[in-house]
Amino acid sequence: MKKVIYTLITSLLISQAFYAAEDILVKPSLSNVKIFLRGAQLSYFASVKVDKGFNDIVFTGLASNIDRNSINISAKGDAIIMSVVQRFDYLRTMEKTPQIKMLEDSLESQNKLLVFNQNEIEVLKYEIDLILANKNIGNEKIGVSVAELQKMAEFYRKRLSEIKNKMFDLSINSKKIQKNIERIQNQLNELNNQLNKPTNEIVVTVSGKTSGTVDIDLSYLIYDAGWQPTYDVRVDKINSPAQLSYKANVWQNSGFNWKNIEIVLSTRNPNINNNKPELYPWFIDFMRPVAYREIMKAGAVSNAVASQAQMSIKDEVAQAETMADYFEVIETQLSVEFTPTIKYSIPSDNKPHSVALQEFSVPAKYEYYAAPKLDNNAFLVARLTDWANYNLLPGQANIYFENSYVGQSTINPATTKDTLTLSLGRDQNISISREVLKDFSEDKFLSSNVERTFASDIKIKNNKKSAVKIIVEDQIPISKNEDIEVKLIDSSGANYDQQNGKLKWMVEIEAWKSISKKMVYTVKYPGDKQIQGL
Repeated sequence: MKKVIYTLITSLLISQAFYAAEDILVKPSLSNVKIFLRGAQLSYFASVKVDKGFNDIVFTGLASNIDRNSINISAKGDAIIMSVVQRFDYLRTMEKTPQIKMLEDSLESQNKLLVFNQNEIEVLKYEIDLILANKNIGNEKIGVSVAELQKMAEFYRKRLSEIKNKMFDLSINSKKIQKNIERIQNQLNELNNQLNKPTNEIVVTVSGKTSGTVDIDLSYLIYDAGWQPTYDVRVDKINSPAQLSYKANVWQNSGFNWKNIEIVLSTRNPNINNNKPELYPWFIDFMRPVAYREIMKAGAVSNAVASQAQMSIKDEVAQAETMADYFEVIETQLSVEFTPTIKYSIPSDNKPHSVALQEFSVPAKYEYYAAPKLDNNAFLVARLTDWANYNLLPGQANIYFENSYVGQSTINPATTKDTLTLSLGRDQNISISREVLKDFSEDKFLSSNVERTFASDIKIKNNKKSAVKIIVEDQIPISKNEDIEVKLIDSSGANYDQQNGKLKWMVEIEAWKSISKKMVYTVKYPGDKQIQGL
């Protein structure tokens, strides 16, 4: 058995010596990173001394998951690149990170404290045994006075109580230390599991024409990184422009921290299909009867496709500077790149880190909006113009009004509208009500038809100290059948859009005043039928 173990150890040492003798081990320096919406390109540089003839240069200290198809090598020097191979090394262990070393030191310190605590408890137990072993005083010949007996009893009681209390405190402290040890050990186990993974390496075989130095540039793509656009929209007053902060939530899980390097953010996504679409012949034919079961199946598929389509649609004194003051925007042929003029760091923790990209002052118009059929509140709305000129991407926007957080909205540059509408929240100083007018509502029977009349009254009261302008919207139904006739009787001067059935009032209300708007319409339909959605 010993001979077998010796043989295994010897072979392991020989294999390591073989690597050391044959390979030129290089840990290249990370020069820059270009982060895409999903994925990142990591670029390295290394200056390597090579001998004349064939040299195997092993680049180590690389990311965990490399897209081998994206590996790109270029070199400068009197040498020829013969081959490039990506491999995993299960023998070469990765260097311990500073975090692992810190946790190991903390674990050792906690273990020492635990041993000291346990030793002190044992010493106190020995002292108790010693006291109890010598509790008898006096003998048959020599008696003990009451005063001496009281003195000894007081000593035993006081000392034993001190020892017991001390042991209790030490026991509680030991439990706390043990919990700390467990937490540190669990964290160490997780980090060591990552450390014990096989080392990702790229081997570059170089044929040197002469002995000398070769400068090698290495780059590759990983998908354990990316960034997501987010926005902060801040409005101080309703007579000032909106301040738009364009930010990026950057994350990466490459296996090592990106420290003080140039990090470029690109709007390109190399992870999507880049093949151009192709049009194929479109055939049509007469409809053929199909079984009910097949119709239901097709309906289920179309509903699933529709739901997927809906899902796809579906944060006088000078201010501190942000990263937005240090980014340059470069428009390339296929994307927009945000290039920093200073270096910064992103840790490998798979968590989003917010980076400010740009800040704009966007022209805005402010108005109140209400739809009392859905909500009896007036909403202050900001309508941003010229927003399409800022190279924005779809993303969530945090809305702030008068230095208070209001909520979230969505910015979607893909929309064809020239104005971006954002809600700044409810104004409780504007009261709105919508009541059904029973005096106007009635049903009439006209031969074989029924005519029903519907009427509503909308009241808006301005409880503010100044006049307000407000847009109020309501609606009447739209007929999809020629036998159903919808007729607007009274709209109180609203703008009526027949295509969508919307009524819009644009009104101005003086301070402490109120107005009302009436809406009356009729629906006529055959008496022997019922209407859905009325």
